[in-house]
Amino acid sequence: MDDMTLFFEPFAPLLGFSREADRHLASGQAALRSFAPAADVLATEDLVTVTMDIPGLKAEDLEIELADDVLTVRGERVFSYTDQAEAGVWQRLERGYGKFERVLRVPKGLEGDAIQASMADGVLTLHIPMPQARKPRRIAISTGGEQPVIEHDDAAAGEE
Repeated sequence: MDDMTLFFEPFAPLLGFSREADRHLASGQAALRSFAPAADVLATEDLVTVTMDIPGLKAEDLEIELADDVLTVRGERVFSYTDQAEAGVWQRLERGYGKFERVLRVPKGLEGDAIQASMADGVLTLHIPMPQARKPRRIAISTGGEQPVIEHDDAAAGEE
């Protein structure tokens, strides 16, 4: 084992390095790391935006599903070194491969049919509009004179 590996060993869980994986690779056995794309979920009053890093994948490699308050993105990052693996020509593989499933909790009441999905430069972006019932609406109160406006949040009222 080299000095650099010993230096990084305490940080292995954070960096994804491991002596065990190096031993497998040195012996000619593939110890592949699974692929789990990173994702951000941002919710505003009008829109939920999910941004997910999916380098090397195409639209046909992905399946997106929304059920209740759970958004699921499934796919597979195919191992592309099969010929080299059989010949045992690599020394280290750090990129992850294989099937993945990311399950993300989102606000309740979102419509699966309303999802707009786009991909650019290895990034999947999903835009899901908030349902009308969740948006606050103004209710006018008649008092005979000037009409004050009171904000009312339908989502909060339904939870009481």
